[in-house]
Amino acid sequence: MGSSPNFMTLLRHPQHIVGEVDVGPALPSSVSLARHRAKAHTFKRGITSDVLIIAQQNINATSVMFDLGFGPNEHFCPSTSPVYIVPAEANAQWTLNGESQCVYLALPAQDVTQLFEAFGVTAPAEHLWRLAGRGFDERLVHELVLRLWQEVSNVGPTPLLESSCRVALLHTLARRFQREPTPAAKTTPKLERRLLNRVLEAIHALPPEGVSVERLAQIAGLSPFHFSRLFQNSTGRTPYRYYDELRFQRACDLLTGTSASIGDIGGQLGFANPSQFTRAFSRHAGCSPRRYRTQQGFRCH
Repeated sequence: MGSSPNFMTLLRHPQHIVGEVDVGPALPSSVSLARHRAKAHTFKRGITSDVLIIAQQNINATSVMFDLGFGPNEHFCPSTSPVYIVPAEANAQWTLNGESQCVYLALPAQDVTQLFEAFGVTAPAEHLWRLAGRGFDERLVHELVLRLWQEVSNVGPTPLLESSCRVALLHTLARRFQREPTPAAKTTPKLERRLLNRVLEAIHALPPEGVSVERLAQIAGLSPFHFSRLFQNSTGRTPYRYYDELRFQRACDLLTGTSASIGDIGGQLGFANPSQFTRAFSRHAGCSPRRYRTQQGFRCH
């Protein structure tokens, strides 16, 4: 397994790929994203070192034949949010009989196994192969993969977004065959105030390199998924949404209260370049950082 290439290495060799491939920016934790648009084709993935989650969209096909090393089988899922799973050790290829667009999320196999175990999956490898048996409808996973692609493409990657999406979608997949109902809680569990304050302090520091949900969960002494749920119960926001709104407010303060350039402010807040900062800021404010600064008036003396 250690000598197998990762999935993005394969995608960067266009002689093996039919259609158009957009490879996303590098993400933390060896997580990779790409978008693939192609007409009817056969794609020979082969054995790679990571688990592949495929969110298919813009489908104009009625058949998807997957071969995971044991011969071809029909995997097509005729839903609006189809998801396909390919295990790391699968010598995989698939044949699509029509045009489609897919977003690929490649995760290190060890990370998937560790999180499945943390979520109570007793046989992670077996569970993963059950998921890979056929395409299936899973709206939340589909939305998370597409949202992650859109966010990192438009405003750049952040550790908190990537790790939050990864934990949420793997938790959903971990529960795919474990749908037993759980008793409704009589109260809404929240983080203890002292733990919440420590977590908020880490977020409010806004380190340029960002902060992951695993790091915040470690501060609280909880699993990433349990922490994310309690944080949202406590603040009314997911960790990433809280971070995103805080970063926007900090940007407003810096724009109107300092003489720092747009590029410097974006850099302080962890954006890779001014364009990413401008897109992220405009999404909140409805205007560019420069226009916002002009409209609000420059208060620094």
